[in-house]
Amino acid sequence: MDEMAELDRLWADTPEATERDLAAARVALLAWAAGPPGRPPRTLLGTLLGTRPGTRPGTPTRRRYAFRLAAVGLLATALTTVIIAGQVVLGGSATPPANAQAVLERAAQAAADQRDLVPGPGQYVHTKTRVRGMLYTQNPSTKRLLSTLVTADEERWEPADPGAPWLLRERAESATGDPVPRWLWDKGVEDTLYESSCPGHRAYVRLGAWPTDVEGVRAKLATQAGRDPMRQWSELKQLIAESVVRPSLSAALFQVAAEIDGIHLIGDAVDAAGRPGVAVAMDEGDGRRSELIFDRRTYRYLGERTVNTRDVAVKTSGGVYTTPKGAAVGTAVLTVDLATALPEVSPKASRLRIPC
Repeated sequence: MDEMAELDRLWADTPEATERDLAAARVALLAWAAGPPGRPPRTLLGTLLGTRPGTRPGTPTRRRYAFRLAAVGLLATALTTVIIAGQVVLGGSATPPANAQAVLERAAQAAADQRDLVPGPGQYVHTKTRVRGMLYTQNPSTKRLLSTLVTADEERWEPADPGAPWLLRERAESATGDPVPRWLWDKGVEDTLYESSCPGHRAYVRLGAWPTDVEGVRAKLATQAGRDPMRQWSELKQLIAESVVRPSLSAALFQVAAEIDGIHLIGDAVDAAGRPGVAVAMDEGDGRRSELIFDRRTYRYLGERTVNTRDVAVKTSGGVYTTPKGAAVGTAVLTVDLATALPEVSPKASRLRIPC
């Protein structure tokens, strides 16, 4: 017999437990574990085997032994069921966030539970992202203005050592929208090698100048962005995107972001990699809405996007393009790790030296 299938059938019509439902069971379990006054705390295994803490188990009869082994199996199954339910309530929080502030509070806690990347001498911070952006171009034959949404993978290697070069690698994967010739958007693997002696040009090094306490972040943000909510939001978005390598800073950034006037909750959002989540958003005032997207179970940061809330006209040197309502561009964080060296750079790589 498939016990798990039987359990599924047994509980098929029973709704999932809520935090309130589990509260009484939690209290009862803690009271049972404490035991009567003056006695050592109970343990589940000791109870099943007929022992108390500090004593050696006796030799139960064969029938009692078989019964207790069966009880252990049932208890393991029951505990598995409770743990799974508990993960929904505690790990993912069965209660949906009531507002944007609640999302950011949970995101701050999720970030606080992570460790910062600390590269050693000669190492690189390696991030991989999925990027969706608009390409505005012109049909070479008809001169018709064209716009298409290009999805690309990007990798970045940033050194911990001052003065070392860093690498950006891009590869377009797909395009949707106006029928743009593939050669206009697919250039293959494109490497750009940057060199600069100025530490402020590298995100990892620049983030090292930021404090990780809420008061310190609030004060530094006010210095750089003033008191205007939109400017603060814009600055925070960039910092949050960069601080995926430094969660201790992310935690403070999320708490400060929760204080900004005008943020609101988006219950359903999708990042550039197609992952569903929950978002905190701000209306830009120009027909666009910018969002920070989080995993709806763990509340880890997934990425950011900007969504058109109406048709938006975009002026470029080539003309005026219209991007439709619902169009979304953004960046999704896929992986963050450390590398011991730069990969082999393409012989056709662009090489840029940035002056301080």
